[in-house]
Amino acid sequence: MKALFLVHNLPFRGSYFRALEIARRMALRGHYVEFVHISEHKKRRPSTYSLSIEQGNSPGDILKTALTVVESPNQTFFNDRQEGWGIFDNGFRIHHALRQRWDLVYGFSHKPDCVLPALAAKARGAKMILDWSDWWGGREGLYQMCVLSSDGFRSLPLPLRTVRRVVFAAEAVWEPHACRIADAVTLISGEFMSHPRAPASLARKAFVMHSGAPLDRIRPMPKDEARAALNFAAHGIASDSIVLGYIANFHTDERLLLEAVASAISTGLDLHFIVAGADFERFAPALHDRLMGRAHHFGRIPFEHIGHFLGAADILLLPLSDVALNRARYPHKLSDYAAAGRPIIACDVGETGRLLRRYDFGLPVKADPPAFAGGIIQLAARRGEWEAIGARTRRTAEECFNWDKLCAGLFDFLRERLALKSL
Repeated sequence: MKALFLVHNLPFRGSYFRALEIARRMALRGHYVEFVHISEHKKRRPSTYSLSIEQGNSPGDILKTALTVVESPNQTFFNDRQEGWGIFDNGFRIHHALRQRWDLVYGFSHKPDCVLPALAAKARGAKMILDWSDWWGGREGLYQMCVLSSDGFRSLPLPLRTVRRVVFAAEAVWEPHACRIADAVTLISGEFMSHPRAPASLARKAFVMHSGAPLDRIRPMPKDEARAALNFAAHGIASDSIVLGYIANFHTDERLLLEAVASAISTGLDLHFIVAGADFERFAPALHDRLMGRAHHFGRIPFEHIGHFLGAADILLLPLSDVALNRARYPHKLSDYAAAGRPIIACDVGETGRLLRRYDFGLPVKADPPAFAGGIIQLAARRGEWEAIGARTRRTAEECFNWDKLCAGLFDFLRERLALKSL
């Protein structure tokens, strides 16, 4: 079988991880898979390379194959590179989808560069699957909560902001309707079933699957080793300080997080806060001043080194305000945190809260700064239990966030739903 995977993200961001793990396992089953994502550097021309993948724990059991990866051009005229509106990107993808027959096309968004080439492949006989893993539209969606409120968007010229607002409004309508034309849909949480414009057919053709943990690439490690790799001494972090860790590609809940950390520090605890990923918006200078000398931003860290960052923390933080975007999300960082085997504090919101309670790991707290700060203080006082809590968290990752088990269930569903002979 020939399968085409379409991702609107840059490498190592957002749904890229989810799509790649599914694509890898499909390729390991002997299918030919092409994986298309937006290039970090290529502007107008795509590039292709082969990614070697293997699976197994002993030499005799290891399966090896290759995945064809295509980096699509990222030039855009008015949208961000990851928003799926690149002219060269869409032109290339549609042509690529039409020039040969595909048995399966899997788009990981409602974005044009996922839906349009998927429709082109479907017109030539491919079965079409869409993945719905972010709640983009509406007052509590990703556009309103993250994009329109960001410093980057507000700094754009007025005409450009106006054009992008029109595009976002159109996508808010298009987002749920894109699922109507798909033969099957994967949902990252059951919350999407209650989307106000979800098609009536969604429940019948959808499979709910949260994202798994990168168990082979993020493992529990000694804190001394991890902290040496991050050069804690240069940041003025003492060896006996309590270290809070947080990673994010974007910050939907910056104020909740920073107010909670600042409140916990104000109690006199020797806390340090390490951050990896996107910069904060700095909308509240006084709040940042309260964290002066205690917050340490390490910027974007290559994924192969993210295990060291997580391993350097004593407690990992996952703030979520109680809005539609967060209720529907399954934050990829939750799987990464679990794989690292560290105590976790997360807001008891939507799918995240349900999973914490279902699998009995992490500390769920109310979605407000005082409760989140209280969770930090509570776990900080349990230093003697950190190792046992972390070991239980890692076991949860291995048993409940295992990509092989999750994908096996997905493939069984797709084989039955799409009447495929094999998958």
